Amino acid sequence: MISRHEVYSPLQNTAVWLAAWLYGAEPTDTVVDALRELGGRHSWAETTGVELLREVRAATELNSAGPAVRLILSGPGQPPALPPGSDAAAAMGDSGAIVLRGQSVSHILVPDYTPDSGTSWRWFEETERLPEPEWLSPGEADARLSTAATSAATIIAATDGTNANVADPRLMVGTLADFYDTPGLPMGVSPRAAKLFARADNVAAIVETVTDRLNDHSFDPQLLGLWRHIRSARMAGVADAVINYARGG
Repeated sequence: MISRHEVYSPLQNTAVWLAAWLYGAEPTDTVVDALRELGGRHSWAETTGVELLREVRAATELNSAGPAVRLILSGPGQPPALPPGSDAAAAMGDSGAIVLRGQSVSHILVPDYTPDSGTSWRWFEETERLPEPEWLSPGEADARLSTAATSAATIIAATDGTNANVADPRLMVGTLADFYDTPGLPMGVSPRAAKLFARADNVAAIVETVTDRLNDHSFDPQLLGLWRHIRSARMAGVADAVINYARGG
């Protein structure tokens, strides 16, 4: 199992960039460039680029309560907040989904990352109310992830000198953390969301360093328990960023 599939998804930043554009915090050209960095050429049916963004804008209701854009991630012990047995839940798999709040309908966008480095979106509609997510506050998500980060720091420290092929595991962690953040976040993202994303990136990099790069699986029971906290922090961060844009940031 490759841990990156469990601890990272370009959907986090994709969702934030879409929200920044929907609420006028970023211009279209900048968002198109950012999405291209995150997932190559984006398409849905015969629609691509700016036309796809227009479809997103037409589908999204920005004035009702709650975040207009949501990130859904899932994994072991954390089922997706989608109707069980629905087409969207079946299509989502490990890839995650972005939910756009429409008028009496939820638009669920599931990415399919194609071999030519593009993103083909599958678009589903649900008229029934979606299952409620955790709705962690940024403070709650940060506290949980902070505790997990402290544990992870102890674990990575214990790997120093145990692998002859890696001179400095902490340097590798820093390099991977930089990768997770590419291509960065849009203007006006809330500081609380940015803090959550940065912590999630760091803990995710620690997990990947130990399990995949150092090939040390002696800490798997402890590290695997971090995955849920990382995913929850990413979802809570996206919700906070979207609500902040809705308030005028």
